[in-house]
Amino acid sequence: MRPAAVFAALAPLVLAAPPGYVEPLACRPCHQQTYDRYLETPMGRSFYLPGSKSDIADWNNATFHHKASDQHFEMFRRAGDQFIRRYRLEQGHRVDVLERRVTHIMGSGERAISYLHQTPEGRLFELPVSWYSQEKAWGMSPGYDRANHAGFTRQVNHKCMFCHNAYPDVPSEKARSGWDADVLFPQKLPLGIDCQRCHGPGARHAASRLPADIVNPAKLSPERSLEVCMQCHYETTTFRLPDSMRRFGRSFNSYRPGEPLGSYIVHFDHAPGTGHEGKFEIVSAAYRLRQSRCFQRSGERMTCLSCHSPHQKAGGIAPKCESCHATVTGHPQPDRRDCAACHMPKRRTEDVVHVAMTDHKIARHPPPGNLLGPRREKTDAEQAYRGSVVQVYPPEPAGPIYLAIAQIKEKANLESGIRLLEAALRRTPPQAPEPWFELAEALRAAGRDKDAEVAYRRAVSADAAYPQAWNNLGNLVAAAGRRREAADAYRQALASTPWDSAVLVNLALTTLDDGRAEEAYRTFEAAVRADPSSADARANLGAMLLLMGRKQDAGRQLEIALALDPNHAKARANLAITQRR
Repeated sequence: MRPAAVFAALAPLVLAAPPGYVEPLACRPCHQQTYDRYLETPMGRSFYLPGSKSDIADWNNATFHHKASDQHFEMFRRAGDQFIRRYRLEQGHRVDVLERRVTHIMGSGERAISYLHQTPEGRLFELPVSWYSQEKAWGMSPGYDRANHAGFTRQVNHKCMFCHNAYPDVPSEKARSGWDADVLFPQKLPLGIDCQRCHGPGARHAASRLPADIVNPAKLSPERSLEVCMQCHYETTTFRLPDSMRRFGRSFNSYRPGEPLGSYIVHFDHAPGTGHEGKFEIVSAAYRLRQSRCFQRSGERMTCLSCHSPHQKAGGIAPKCESCHATVTGHPQPDRRDCAACHMPKRRTEDVVHVAMTDHKIARHPPPGNLLGPRREKTDAEQAYRGSVVQVYPPEPAGPIYLAIAQIKEKANLESGIRLLEAALRRTPPQAPEPWFELAEALRAAGRDKDAEVAYRRAVSADAAYPQAWNNLGNLVAAAGRRREAADAYRQALASTPWDSAVLVNLALTTLDDGRAEEAYRTFEAAVRADPSSADARANLGAMLLLMGRKQDAGRQLEIALALDPNHAKARANLAITQRR
């Protein structure tokens, strides 16, 4: 048998702050009332440790059966810690049992709470079950309501963390594109979105106490003020488009309040007339607001601060409406205490189907239909979009390279996007690696492997420390049978991210295919050491041990792989082999 056949928010803790930033508690001595009031807002309670009173979920004899995957979940406490356990029943016996301790909680509980587990290495994983406050019930986390869901393997990356927490203390060179596939976060993380996400780095202001040394969003221009909120609340869609792209060379945590948001990130949307004009998703407040006639007729001077105080929980907004609408001709006895009930109704979101949010598109009439009626999650096929992608922010065109990448990144407009990007790169070859990497990915998806290799090599020539480009180049040349070149590419990737278990597995497979079994075995072991929670690393080590005739050791690794990921087909097939007599 060839080897290939076998391998098938309470007050934040004192934590390290990034350069230029201070511990959030440093703001309190001078701003005690504002600080304490802010901690009660959803942003102030966005990320915290378990055991907090902010966790309002029901942990008493909590169980949940997910019909689509036929998996059972138990949420319980042990010795003061919170755990989530998953299992299936076969002939009355529990199988595929796995439990994880909750180490962090994401979400204020206003609408939902999600639970995370951080490994000793620093990886953060979203757990598959969430608490939905509006329904007062446990349910599958967003994106999990399907038969083959991610289970305990969905890793939190920098893009996810960006809008749910203060900036972690991660070097900027390790928090950028090409490094987001396998992220190791510090064990001590910020706890909640802090003052500095809206006011900018506070170290200079804390030292001088001068107002000029801190950003006050209320004193910015309306455009810059709104952008402070838009950094997280202007998401055109959570489905595959893409919705945005950071400017080349910008790290995830490099936006600073007061700078033009368009210098940090470019936002894209479905093309008009493609049937997506009325979409309503969970992080769409600023996106929907900008579609409102109230916003447009204000000369775009309307901002989130026109109605909201960021330092306290949201209250009624009728007085703000009356500043422009003191009298409403023909209005049927309006209840001026709650204009939003009709003109900004609560609606169930399309992407987090257990949650209802306020629609910030201020409309003369509410949309038709039952706005709070039940929804189901969209399938992958329903989420796919095939058509043109357009830039929606900033108002000034970001340039043909960004627009072309938007066409190809999620294969929305692949062939046309490739032509546009190739032409743009010929006219103005960039020094940044990102355009070359995205072109290489698209060319490989289009079956143009030779051209893809050229583009991958342009990417790593522009940035020799671009692990994702090195890894994917290795995959490409390995598929062409060029094993030594592939191994060299994988080693280049590991020079930057030696902890990346997936790259170690790729290197081991290539080494094994080159006939160096002992070296491959050691590399598979290194992959498991790097990430003991990787089902794929365990499955491949198990397959290697099976190939070496060590059935008992192989069985142990394969059983762990299946506990981590019950859908790992190759691990299940190889485990069956170990059980033969």
